[in-house]
Amino acid sequence: MFQGFWGKLKKPIIGLAPMDGVTDAPMRFITAKYGKPDVIFTEFVSADGIKHGAKRLLRDFKFDEIERPVVAQLFGGDPEAFFEVAKLIIKMGFDGVDINMGCPARKVAGRGEGAGLIKDPDLAARIIAAVKKGVDGKIPVSVKTRIGYDQADQGWWQFLASQDLAAVTMHGRTFKQLYQGKADWEVIARAATLIKQSGTIFLGNGDVESIPDAHEKIEKYGVDGVLIGRAAQGNPWVFRGVEVNKEEKLKVALEQARKFEEIFPEDRFFIMRKHLAWYARGFEGASDLRQRLVLTNSADEMEKVLELV
Repeated sequence: MFQGFWGKLKKPIIGLAPMDGVTDAPMRFITAKYGKPDVIFTEFVSADGIKHGAKRLLRDFKFDEIERPVVAQLFGGDPEAFFEVAKLIIKMGFDGVDINMGCPARKVAGRGEGAGLIKDPDLAARIIAAVKKGVDGKIPVSVKTRIGYDQADQGWWQFLASQDLAAVTMHGRTFKQLYQGKADWEVIARAATLIKQSGTIFLGNGDVESIPDAHEKIEKYGVDGVLIGRAAQGNPWVFRGVEVNKEEKLKVALEQARKFEEIFPEDRFFIMRKHLAWYARGFEGASDLRQRLVLTNSADEMEKVLELV
């Protein structure tokens, strides 16, 4: 089994989870700079879309050296597309490639992609094989998935254990749950016991709120590490286990906005607004400031708003 950089990471591993529409290049840069997670994932990108000429999707694969080790995440349902894009990922210099087999979005899973692959292990196996062929042993292949489709599925875990994957990240909800209820870490623990026997690194994911919470879950449930998702929104410091004051939050929020304009000068600024809203939390006057920040149309406008705080 080829583990690449995964085999060199010191355990426990605490990384930034891939989040669609969230873990873009500016957010990942800021998280790497101020949080220094052990591993960083891009948001997922459609392998099928890239194969069929949607070159604009490659912008989601922009990354900075500060992010390493950085893993490109793909989703889709066409093994040939995965093969072709895996070769491209090698050329782009990523440290690893991850296959999304857990996205619960209806438009994704409904096409048999993302979490839809849980119901189709034959196609999942062909996709994994295609990615491995594409990377040709140069970088490790991993999978991010869920505990099952409509219930915890030990057969799915056994399938993953048989695939010689460098790492598996498992979210503690089923597809059917979407993001409702709580992640079931007891089930994650059972999956970890099974999959780790194959030599695959196993990470848990779901409702990890802080570094103390991460370490508690790692110790209690026997995983090799965790990926933190929503708790990192507007909070790159979560990976260092520290809290910062309002001034630091807003300074870094502005830095991320400027980074956004640097990396994506052609994009409309409204894409940044949700990030600004996440930064404007947890201090007196945050609600009023948040309402003003989400109306800004540039980093310069944002800076003028902050000058009045």
